Amino acid sequence: MNPEVSQLDRIAIHRMLSAVEEVRNIASDMPMQTLHILLLVAANPGITIAELIRKTGLSQSSCSRNLALLSKVHRLGKPGLDLAEAREDPRERRRKVVRLTPKGTEAVALIADAVR
Repeated sequence: MNPEVSQLDRIAIHRMLSAVEEVRNIASDMPMQTLHILLLVAANPGITIAELIRKTGLSQSSCSRNLALLSKVHRLGKPGLDLAEAREDPRERRRKVVRLTPKGTEAVALIADAVR
């Protein structure tokens, strides 16, 4: 038996598809882990890297690699997406806090608009 998808589910699916299209417009090959971090940073401005690691379950190296892709300069000096930046926490110099860049704020707004 193949249950039908409800009308509300179809609406939700179309909204998610619109959001995926917006993400693909930002970076057509953005990994899901990178998107997860981007959305966590958007939902939690000033989140620490340690909190991102805890919330995502990623290793420190994976989290750093994904943050590098979201930053202005990616690994090996390649250009990044310039959507987020990690800075030293002025209250605790060993800690890094992550925030969206203006470009990141605009990109997340487009993704959010797609699901409304």
